[in-house]
Amino acid sequence: MTTQSSLDGIYYDGRQPVGVKATLNISGMGVTMTGQVAAQHYRLADLHVSPRIAQADRFINLPDGGQVQCPDSALLDILPQEKSEGLIAWLEAKVVVAVLGIGTIITAMLAGYFYGLPKAAEYVAARVPVETERTIGEQGLAWMEEHKWLQPTTLSEEAQTVLRQDFDALRQGLAQESQYRLEFRNAPVLGANALALPGGTIVVTDALVSLAGSRHELAAVLAHEIGHIEKRHTLRLMLQNSAVVLVVATVIGDAATLGVAGVPAVLAQAKYSREFESEADEFAFVLLRQHGISPESFAKIMLRMAEQNQKTKSKQPAGFLSTHPLTNDRIERAREAARSGQ
Repeated sequence: MTTQSSLDGIYYDGRQPVGVKATLNISGMGVTMTGQVAAQHYRLADLHVSPRIAQADRFINLPDGGQVQCPDSALLDILPQEKSEGLIAWLEAKVVVAVLGIGTIITAMLAGYFYGLPKAAEYVAARVPVETERTIGEQGLAWMEEHKWLQPTTLSEEAQTVLRQDFDALRQGLAQESQYRLEFRNAPVLGANALALPGGTIVVTDALVSLAGSRHELAAVLAHEIGHIEKRHTLRLMLQNSAVVLVVATVIGDAATLGVAGVPAVLAQAKYSREFESEADEFAFVLLRQHGISPESFAKIMLRMAEQNQKTKSKQPAGFLSTHPLTNDRIERAREAARSGQ
């Protein structure tokens, strides 16, 4: 007497990713598949079943390249079995090992994001041509003007001239001296702010000029922004926030891939890391002292902006401090630099 048994599952033809319901009817040495497919017949010896892994579904591999996915069943033991992959199969069956493996992968990804990616960004940024970096900065400036973030300045020509003289003195002798450009804009959306764009352009808002108590305080802000440019922080930040672009630029060596859609918006809303802020601060302290300006001016302007932000908290963004987080230790470091003369 012939014994007949059946298995219900999902059939995949090996060409389309969509499965359909199917039933395998096993009788003697043959198998017939029915269901939402045309009836097909196979020899039992031509089928192979994937190894058993805990309670996971198993796959019956068909000779024409198709598969049937079905729950584990004792009936599958009568079908030809695929060879177990030894250590791999053992690892797959161990829940603890699987969890540890997932944890290891997550740890590796986090390490790559927090340590590997910044290093890679620094490597790529150092190799981006100045012309490409300037183009990215111009795109950012044009985007902010087009979206009315930046409007024509209301500062007098006299005020602009004085500040440009101070700026020219600060940039003298720096590595990127010839690339620097100072721009003034009225920017109600940004408030008292200063922006360092790739390629050497620094934008100072009218509100920041009005808020400053002295030329030295404005010079302190300019020195800080110069630090961001000299260290290429904005470009490095953009690379870190665009991992796919970073990988492409690294692999094919084409810096032109950096000029992608959305870059201007990223530049306009960039928030520097604590490490970048510390680097720019330290650079500014040294640069200020080289020009006879005490780093105390840096502490003063930051405190002045913090006080203004408290008064206008509900009326406008945090301005300069929204992209340069205020911390007591930064102010204290500025004062320590002033006291120590370093």
